[in-house]
Amino acid sequence: MFTTDPVMAVVHVTAAPDVDPYAIEAELARAISTHRKLHVTAEVSRADEVRPQPRRSPHRHGFVAVLSFADGAPWDRDELTKRVQKAARKALRRRFGKDVRARVSIATTAAEQSVCWCTLRGTPRRQC
Repeated sequence: MFTTDPVMAVVHVTAAPDVDPYAIEAELARAISTHRKLHVTAEVSRADEVRPQPRRSPHRHGFVAVLSFADGAPWDRDELTKRVQKAARKALRRRFGKDVRARVSIATTAAEQSVCWCTLRGTPRRQC
């Protein structure tokens, strides 16, 4: 399915406990927005932790990104997911080391999108 509308993506990152989640958030926004093959701007927001993290094992962080297309060309959702994930993994590994993992999924259902909007804006639905 092709789209030119803004898309919400959920990014799950696993990193060492000493890595600042806000540095990860900034790196994700920079990596996605400046990738040469993606003509996309990204607004990234960190999702709140739902459970306490162990002190020594890798921490899992969740982020919500709104991807807006700069050139207006249609994108296939699977291709977009693959390219955003590759850009995120490459940038995070370059910055924080090889132990960092990243997984991207596009929010497709209405329930997923409403949760994403709550995380991003603090409101139950899109406010324009």
